[in-house]
Amino acid sequence: MISQAALKTFDFVSIGSAVFEMGSAMNEVDHCVQQWESRLIDSSWQTAFRDWILKEYPIHTVRLAPYLMSRFPVTNAQYAEFLAAASRPAPESFSAESAPDHPVWGVAFQDAVAFADWLTERSGSALRLPSEAEWEYAARGPERTEYPYGNEFDPAKCNTIESGRGATSPVDCYPQGASGHGVFDLAGNVEEWTSDCYRPYPGGPFIRDDLSRSLGPNYRVLRGGSFALGGDLARGARRHGPHPGAPFRYRGFRLVMSQ
Repeated sequence: MISQAALKTFDFVSIGSAVFEMGSAMNEVDHCVQQWESRLIDSSWQTAFRDWILKEYPIHTVRLAPYLMSRFPVTNAQYAEFLAAASRPAPESFSAESAPDHPVWGVAFQDAVAFADWLTERSGSALRLPSEAEWEYAARGPERTEYPYGNEFDPAKCNTIESGRGATSPVDCYPQGASGHGVFDLAGNVEEWTSDCYRPYPGGPFIRDDLSRSLGPNYRVLRGGSFALGGDLARGARRHGPHPGAPFRYRGFRLVMSQ
């Protein structure tokens, strides 16, 4: 088991085994496009938006073993301990703000994995990044809510561009936006790395878009949106990737481990 000190620091939430319906049905894809297409922060994205949402199609059944997930994304303070012990580059969040209770961002996928490996050695427990399925179930629960906190977007419950903050927020800033499992910041603040590469869901189409053209077909999937992006990316089913544009650089992560 993880050490008591690390357990207290990361505040792991227990999530039981589950059989759940992951992804979106076609009517849910249509609803998302109707709701968000005219509200995108860049109108040039409208032509590709439906294809992006089609990455969520179709619904398919997933079985999950019980796992523990950190209640909050990894913070600057937690990441600073790692930097003091390892030869890794400091992420951009350190030069931009360095607020200790804000999520670390500007972290490459490889650095997030290295952090998990470092904490595994320190704690004696096998820590890792969540799979897409683990992340989505933590966010949507068995009810398959649209957002972690319910089915209607509410900028008072998550730090997206609609909230007007213009920067990251403390990881415990939105208790009203927690998921049904009690996990915070699964919508907004910073995008979060998962362990999975993009691939179509069973029976779904492979989406060839700006991400696959610039990154190749096997880019890592991010979830959750950020303070610099719109509420469409805060949806629990939304699949994204490490877009090279500046508004998309706010990438952090959280940890899981099997029970």
